[in-house]
Amino acid sequence: MRRKAVDLMVEQSRILGGTDRQIPFAEAMATQSVIIDVRSAKEHKEGAPPGSINIPLFDDDERKLVGTIYRHGGPKQAADTGFELVQSKLDEFITLFEPYRQSDIGVFCARGGMRSRSVVNLLNDYGFTAWQLQGGYKEYRHLLLEKLDEFRPGLIVLHGLTGTGKTRILQRLDHAIDLEGLARHRSSLFGALGLKPRSQKNFDAHLYDLIHTLTQEPYFIEGESRKLGNIYLPAGLAGAMQRGHLVLITAPLEKRIDRIVDDYPVDNEKKEQKIIAILKKLIPRLGHLRVNEMCGMVKKRELRELVRILFLEYYDKRYSNSMSDYRYEVTIDADSIDEAAEELTRFRQTILQGR
Repeated sequence: MRRKAVDLMVEQSRILGGTDRQIPFAEAMATQSVIIDVRSAKEHKEGAPPGSINIPLFDDDERKLVGTIYRHGGPKQAADTGFELVQSKLDEFITLFEPYRQSDIGVFCARGGMRSRSVVNLLNDYGFTAWQLQGGYKEYRHLLLEKLDEFRPGLIVLHGLTGTGKTRILQRLDHAIDLEGLARHRSSLFGALGLKPRSQKNFDAHLYDLIHTLTQEPYFIEGESRKLGNIYLPAGLAGAMQRGHLVLITAPLEKRIDRIVDDYPVDNEKKEQKIIAILKKLIPRLGHLRVNEMCGMVKKRELRELVRILFLEYYDKRYSNSMSDYRYEVTIDADSIDEAAEELTRFRQTILQGR
């Protein structure tokens, strides 16, 4: 019978000692292993493989305490403190792994060190099948950046004024890379409104995962600058966008306004205040009088007129200036999103047939 955590007199030297149950990070990701991150919640939030499960060995305060002791008292004292912290909550900690008892478990920490090693030793002592992922998150990040650096695909790049429906079209296409969806940012002044943008590390991780699902080039993608909110695109991908097949997406002004009003509903006072705060950033370009008028439109929910002004006096001018040197292979009207997606699919077929 498996021993319960409360009954187990854990031997510190054995739990904190070495383990021969190690596999490369890439090997675990290529299998059906459950990937468990035993770093703190803060570390996990900053960056982790998509789908990995966070079961922290230490919470954020405990990690800070152990780190302070390590710096001032040395590794032995830090290990002793960490061991005592875990022993005090061992039964609860082991219970968190119970849903994965029938699975192969890959455990990682920051660098494949003591945290993941000790958890692997504990889990195997309790009858789980657990492996330490060599190199930890640092190794995963190395694999990821190497792959992103090599990613320079053939692309069909959609350009067009704000509201023409480029993202809507991408969502109806196969072989598509939705950068805004990956970043959780719409790449505009209001791009983060109502969303929780991903960190750079988490954006990279989701792009890395997507790359492994893509098949035949070229891929559809929306034209973006190198910076998308607080995210920077990989240099290779940004360069591939410059070399891709450029397509201009157009739509009538009223249709563009419809789409933006749908995408950015103002349905509570909190969102209203956020929009007003963003609008005030336009004072250097549009002046106090115009921006104050626009803020009044938000309060009165005159959103169509507000969007019209933003298009004609801000977004369209900026877009026309930045894209004035672009040469497009085809122009597609996106009054109908479905028809535009079908036309783009046919355009991709002509590219494939011409190879």
